[in-house]
Amino acid sequence: MARQNKKGKHGKKRTRINKRKLILLTVGILIVVFGLFKVLQTVFSGISVAKDNVGSLITAVFGAGEDTSKVNKEKQFDLEEEGTTEKKKYVVYIDVGHGGTDAGYKTNNGALEKDLDLQISKLVSSRLSSQGDISVVVSRNTDTTLSNSERVEDANKQNADIFVSIHMTGNEDNNAEGVQTFYRVGANDASDELATLIQKSVSAYVDLKDRGVTPFTFDVLQGNNMPAILIQCGFLSNPKEEKKLMNPEFQKDLAEGIYQGILSFLDTQG
Repeated sequence: MARQNKKGKHGKKRTRINKRKLILLTVGILIVVFGLFKVLQTVFSGISVAKDNVGSLITAVFGAGEDTSKVNKEKQFDLEEEGTTEKKKYVVYIDVGHGGTDAGYKTNNGALEKDLDLQISKLVSSRLSSQGDISVVVSRNTDTTLSNSERVEDANKQNADIFVSIHMTGNEDNNAEGVQTFYRVGANDASDELATLIQKSVSAYVDLKDRGVTPFTFDVLQGNNMPAILIQCGFLSNPKEEKKLMNPEFQKDLAEGIYQGILSFLDTQG
């Protein structure tokens, strides 16, 4: 009597699983998956390298964030000439505080205000010059002496739309702290609005006490034919604040706050 094939519950033949083939199939799948993983890894590695190369090219052309903790006495500022300002919609005059024989405030550690003023001004000017419709003019790009009247006269000659004078400060009270922006007493040319926007922006970008906006009779804010302000970026007489102001990363944030405040004001001018 012929042996009957065993059938399942529904009458179909049971298929015996070949374990050897199953193992080979599993190994094959793992090999394929591993191969795909290596291919994808190579592709993404290539993308990363390409990205790094692009980043290097951009850095070579436009420059990277610089360590501004040290100032080159011979050439402290290197903003290229932009040609005639008539091609630009706005002319921003950055007045770099002190300079030359006028060192400004000197800290116990030997840091000079004139150098820090230049460092911050350089960062602000570089950010502004990246805007296609803004021409940047600086009062000094080296360690030279300028009178307040020379600064004002130059800004007027350049037909500047705004005048921003950058300073630090210090006094006998080593607990005094904060950033404060000043505009000319009696000004009716939107100087107060410029001061308010810059003060607000800087206070949002850096951890400094907000000392507000104040009208004052600084000589460098007299005779300007445009909205003009003077910002005191902090107290070098305060050791904690001096440490912040000497920090390159903090300087970048401070400069960004000034830059954004200037843009906010120019936006209101149409």
